[in-house]
Amino acid sequence: MKPMSLDELRELAPGFVMGTLTPDEQAHFAAAMAQPSLAAELAPEIEAHRAAIEFLATEHVVTPPPELKARVLARISAEVAPERSALPFQAPGQANYMRAAPPRANRQPPPPRATFVPPQQIVQKGSRAPWFGMGMLGIALAASLVFALDITNQLHSVRSLLTEKDVMLKRNQSRLAERDETVRILTGGGNDLVLVRLVANTSAGPDMQVFWNLKEGTAVVHASGFRQLASDRTYALWMIRDGKPVALKLFNPEADGTRLLNGIEVPRNLQGVAAFAVTEEPAEGSPQPTMTPFLVGAVEAPKP
Repeated sequence: MKPMSLDELRELAPGFVMGTLTPDEQAHFAAAMAQPSLAAELAPEIEAHRAAIEFLATEHVVTPPPELKARVLARISAEVAPERSALPFQAPGQANYMRAAPPRANRQPPPPRATFVPPQQIVQKGSRAPWFGMGMLGIALAASLVFALDITNQLHSVRSLLTEKDVMLKRNQSRLAERDETVRILTGGGNDLVLVRLVANTSAGPDMQVFWNLKEGTAVVHASGFRQLASDRTYALWMIRDGKPVALKLFNPEADGTRLLNGIEVPRNLQGVAAFAVTEEPAEGSPQPTMTPFLVGAVEAPKP
């Protein structure tokens, strides 16, 4: 039995609460509820549907249409009229207007008197509802199902909206934290802040600046003009130290071709550092550059 997705299980929640699932759907839902993680996800959904149905059962009384009573009385009259027409005719002057009672041996018990009972009194616990009562009950159940489905749709809409807002909030918080970290590194370096500009080997190539805080051993990198790569490719930033490339950071640009990188660990001095460089590498990176760097920036030797 192929397990259902969480969204498919949520669609079955109303039927689970109302007991209208097919045996196959019931088996899928029972298997999902046996898993603690799925049960925790579905519990709020089930409680919401149960609350909705209880609300409808206690607050929404189904009122029969006005013409229903008239139709029922008309049917009763049609059934009683033939019996009344069989009564023997008596003149107005006669003292006894009742027909003679048949012999005791042939006497039948009188038919029960037909009375109109409102549907609200018919649909009671333990009673058997007649055809019109069952119709009203069916309408009430159908209305409950529609109401429950509407609540499900509203819950999904609210959940999607909250998720979207949560993503936007986290994204904005991340950007603010990134900006604060950038400002802190740039202002905290003081006289120990070194700027290294990387230049492309073509006139129309990308651009990059490395702001190296020697005091803290961290750097901020600002890249611009970078093209988008395939999903299996990425850019790599290298430091050329003691004649060997040292991998610093893998990155991909934003949609506009820019990228701001914070908190890159670098040495606290310039000794042995000759340059920074950028190459294009596989998405998982590589221990050594697999191509000639297309972006290189030389580091000036420390002044004596």
